[in-house]
Amino acid sequence: MATVTPKIEETIARDFADRLLLEKLFELDEVVKLSELADRLTDQGIGLSAVRSLLTSNPERFAFHERRWIPATRLTGKERPMASVVEEILFAFGGPMPIETLVKEVDRTSSASFEECEATVLRLLNRMPIFVLDANEKASLLTWSFVASDEVYLRGLALNEVTPEEVDEIEKALGSFDAHAPNAVETAIKKLAPVRLKALGAYFWKALAPAELHLPLVYNSRTFLQQAMIVPGTVFLTGGIIAKQEESKKLVAAAVKLSDKLVSTIEIEDAQPIEVKPEDVKTIVQKVLSADKSVTGTALLEELYEITSGSKTFRDDLQNLLNSVKGEQGIVWVGGDRLQKVGLIPEGLDQLPEAFSYEDYSHFDDDDEPVDVELTDEGLNTTLRKLINHPLATDVQDEVLIPAPKVMPETQRLVLKAIHRDLGTFPLCQFYDGWFDSSPNLQELVVIDPAGNELNIWMNLKDRIMYNWIDWWLDQPIENGAVFNLTKTKRPNVFEFSWHEQPDSVVYINKQRMEVLRDIAANGEGKSCFTLMTEVIQPWTKGVDFLTLLAEMNVVRRVRSRLVASLLSSYECFYQRQNSSVWHFDAKKVENGFTKAKKKFIKK
Repeated sequence: MATVTPKIEETIARDFADRLLLEKLFELDEVVKLSELADRLTDQGIGLSAVRSLLTSNPERFAFHERRWIPATRLTGKERPMASVVEEILFAFGGPMPIETLVKEVDRTSSASFEECEATVLRLLNRMPIFVLDANEKASLLTWSFVASDEVYLRGLALNEVTPEEVDEIEKALGSFDAHAPNAVETAIKKLAPVRLKALGAYFWKALAPAELHLPLVYNSRTFLQQAMIVPGTVFLTGGIIAKQEESKKLVAAAVKLSDKLVSTIEIEDAQPIEVKPEDVKTIVQKVLSADKSVTGTALLEELYEITSGSKTFRDDLQNLLNSVKGEQGIVWVGGDRLQKVGLIPEGLDQLPEAFSYEDYSHFDDDDEPVDVELTDEGLNTTLRKLINHPLATDVQDEVLIPAPKVMPETQRLVLKAIHRDLGTFPLCQFYDGWFDSSPNLQELVVIDPAGNELNIWMNLKDRIMYNWIDWWLDQPIENGAVFNLTKTKRPNVFEFSWHEQPDSVVYINKQRMEVLRDIAANGEGKSCFTLMTEVIQPWTKGVDFLTLLAEMNVVRRVRSRLVASLLSSYECFYQRQNSSVWHFDAKKVENGFTKAKKKFIKK
């Protein structure tokens, strides 16, 4: 498996979550069971699986030593000068650290008594210029501040890796601002957060520079850092960014999401798959029966066996657990690793809505010949033979399975049509065959949007349709042609969801056109599909793509792709120009009717 390279936003989130883990490790001294850490972090939104993934993928911060989890600095700090150990711990922690916690952690690497260690650490913090103490009794590294005195402006920026443009942006954002005010640093941070601390420091260094060379310097790197680190409602992040405290939840959520993709760099131990004992089966069944929603096998493995998705034997463990309870009275398997008590599955999932039925219309011309007829493949225009099976041409009860490619993609691009938006459904005809598990027939899926919102979807494999999208569909203003992605995750039957900014260029129908099509539908009673199609195609004076025409026809009346393709192929009023893929309409040729040469291809 390839190593995951996190994006900068993911790195910030991951480092913040790592700091939360380090805090708890400092409190616990050492951890034998990961559940001890997970229990202390549950209220922060970090579960056992994320704890395991974060710990095992960052050996620079965490160490598995003598079958116990400890901060990595506890091993690297042995037999080293205490000043170096203090600096390393603060650097690994990545933010202001309570002095009491720092002293205890340094003591764990020192052979001196606790009293001697405490005295030495306090002396180092107060006397060594690389350390900064703030009013909240927390220690920081001076390197986190903008460090400059009487350097030339551009050199001062370069030494701190700050660009003039960053300072200009801060000046513009603050506008008329008094940098000399007593609470100027706090005021600026509250207004700008998130803001890079070094860039803000550069602003104050410039703003507080004396007008005359002989006047004393006002800006002080230590004082600036001390004031910045105690601003209420803020948090210091990797990269020297100060953000508002409410960002913490988003950071943790992003870190947990990332943890699913991380590759373990620390091998904990070899293990054999679990054997689910009869007494465990009773416990599992009871937990499922007492829940008012689905219970995942993943959660049961974590709770009962402390096994997470990062464990070597996870797949076998999960399968063993599911196999042990399938068939137990009162519970049902609803796909993936999800178990549910009987009676919770919504009603009506096994009955396809009437709106998806196709009606066979019996309309005849003056010669008593049927008007709306379907042709065999041989009678269709060459390009249409393939297009009638295009994923955007098919729908429920009118589809051909899309063969699985050699390499199954993790993400599927999907297009929402008006009928499904109105009913809160989505057809499986747009998915590759085999993209979903083939059993059971009714499955519960969980989709998660970029904001972390979850939606429970039900999938009926027999009728090839999904239900329960209505809440998200109605929030989508585009009625026909909105595009979204569905991406697999490591969790069974859990998918990531995201809208595209742009609709599909072929089947998108704007609001004005939708109204016109609805008017045609309202006046379509008793009309043949052929007649309706002449009304739909008429405004397309420059020609129309087959998939576009089919999409519009299905707003007017539910019709199969083969029927639309057959009408285009067999009536003289519809034609294509040479080397053109679009279809045109000639009203003067409507009277010419059906092409006689096509009659032999009419489906019986």
